[in-house]
Amino acid sequence: MIKFSQWKKEMRFWVNIRISLLAITCIGVFFTLGKLIFDADAASHKVSNFGFPPNVLLIDGKILESQLLIDKVVQESRKYDAVIAGRRYQYRYNSIPLDIEMRYVVGTSGNVEGLIKNNTTINLPPGKVFKTVRQQLGIGYYGLFTYQNKAYLSSCINPQGDSTVTTEQFLHNRQIYNIRFNRFFPWLLGKQSFLDRRCLWAHLSIPVNNADSQSAYQFLEKAWLSCYRWWSPRFPKH
Repeated sequence: MIKFSQWKKEMRFWVNIRISLLAITCIGVFFTLGKLIFDADAASHKVSNFGFPPNVLLIDGKILESQLLIDKVVQESRKYDAVIAGRRYQYRYNSIPLDIEMRYVVGTSGNVEGLIKNNTTINLPPGKVFKTVRQQLGIGYYGLFTYQNKAYLSSCINPQGDSTVTTEQFLHNRQIYNIRFNRFFPWLLGKQSFLDRRCLWAHLSIPVNNADSQSAYQFLEKAWLSCYRWWSPRFPKH
């Protein structure tokens, strides 16, 4: 009888614990919903401005000049796939001219094809932009293609993790690096976004002329290695 009574007390204790935890969870859920409904800024942390430096020295490349990208840069930071800053860098590798366009994109899903369509004059059918998407260990994914006598390499440098080209790759990075308990309370307080949907979009190009595309791609891959190693550790802070 004593054992049965003891067992009932223990069961009652654990039931009370479960009810308390359930109550705390419900309060947290209602608090989060209320914050999202009544505070429009809770869903997206305001991103700080970022200015691209005028000179970026890459390995083996001589910088000629750089200019701000202002023609198609979107200045609305709350807009989907908003490009809030951009700069074009012009280099010469031996005798080959290299253009690198860098754009700071916020609120993105990481679809580089969509970024190319909305922010450049390249006009290719959806799903037909990249001739190939490759992966390099320690760097990530990048896409290669040719258009009107130019060869291109394009990729999204992520705030954490490897570079990406597709939405699936980008969201996979976010799931690994952003869905963590220690980000929950800063998100509730409006100090940062729960998912860090920012991207440094790198868009490299060289003339193809009479050279075959594979040789051009090899050149771009070498330049991309230097570009990624410079920009990745300098990703803009929140």
